[in-house]
Amino acid sequence: MTNSLNGDHRKMATGNMKAMWALLLTVTVVTAVAPSAAAGQFKKPVYYQLNDTLDRVISADFTNDGNLDLTVAGFFSGQVAVLLGRGNGTFHSAQYFSAPGAFALAAGDFNGDHNLDLAVVEYGGTGNSALGIFLGDGKGNFRESATYTLGIESYSVAVADFDGDGHLDVAVANGFGYGKQGQDGSLMVFLGRGDGTFKSPANYKLPNRPCAVATGDLNGDHYPDIVVAECNSDSAAVLMNDGHGKFKRTHTYGVGAGPNDVVIQDLGNGTLDLVLSDPAGGSVAVLLGNGDGTFGKATLYSTLPLGAGNPFLVVVGDFNRDGNPDIAVAIANGKSGIAILYGDGDGTFQSPIFVAHPTGALAGLALGDFNKDGAPDLAVSAAAPNHVAVLINTQ
Repeated sequence: MTNSLNGDHRKMATGNMKAMWALLLTVTVVTAVAPSAAAGQFKKPVYYQLNDTLDRVISADFTNDGNLDLTVAGFFSGQVAVLLGRGNGTFHSAQYFSAPGAFALAAGDFNGDHNLDLAVVEYGGTGNSALGIFLGDGKGNFRESATYTLGIESYSVAVADFDGDGHLDVAVANGFGYGKQGQDGSLMVFLGRGDGTFKSPANYKLPNRPCAVATGDLNGDHYPDIVVAECNSDSAAVLMNDGHGKFKRTHTYGVGAGPNDVVIQDLGNGTLDLVLSDPAGGSVAVLLGNGDGTFGKATLYSTLPLGAGNPFLVVVGDFNRDGNPDIAVAIANGKSGIAILYGDGDGTFQSPIFVAHPTGALAGLALGDFNKDGAPDLAVSAAAPNHVAVLINTQ
């Protein structure tokens, strides 16, 4: 069943996207003299021109040909760009479909036809946002199957089978729109029916402006849990799954001076860990997991010695192919670009090093092996000019 929307979710964002408060929780900070760039980590960026000021980008195989493709959210035009991969590190020109206020994306097979579909957060500014479900045909085309009302200032979306029924579900972080006078944020969890539609969402109150969501099995019970970055409390909230797709907030961790993005991944210590961007504090936060749904305190790796601020998006991959996970971070403002924190294999990292400086105002970051050589590559969406830059790994 498709939910109706009021007109507010079409409003464009005005003013500040994220408020930053002072950090109240203790963290460990790692700083160092800025190292020189890692020569030759990536080839020169190849740019694919797009027709909109851009937001998030993701990579996935939407055509079932074994080649990774790209989708890019275009907020102001209300379109999503689809760039089909050739499998050699290059992409076809973009094709588009309409998704008003497109801001964040996640891929998954929502109707069981073995073609990847898209969940699109359609950002509503000070009005209600929307969740658009677009079903893929396996050829790179998408059609809207359902639209669901979200909260206000919805920023992020993640996909997993939360209730173990074999159908993918969707979680969305809402900055506001819940609680008394709509001043609290929330996590919305939509359980899938397996036919491309979803049940009415469960709302989990998170009052500190949730802005990013990620999912992973944090305690080894085979049910995906959720971590939410909370912008206004400078923290990450852990919500544990009861095995039936219901969640309980169990812990909150300090992660710097204002998180923006969160990744759940094993950083080399054998358990799932957390990596968060900290644009307000100019750092990347790493929290090592204990394997039971709890984490140690954050270690902050400063990007300030690079002469840059606002590290706002992170991905994890073994970029130098030494067997240790590394962290790539998109940095805006000052000396903007892509920096890498090379991993030591035990959950600790070297100081960040710039490896690329794509042109434009960076907006999205995605990882994938675009030329199928076994090394992770990067795609970076940007505005002014509007394009997606593809960075092919030389390792």
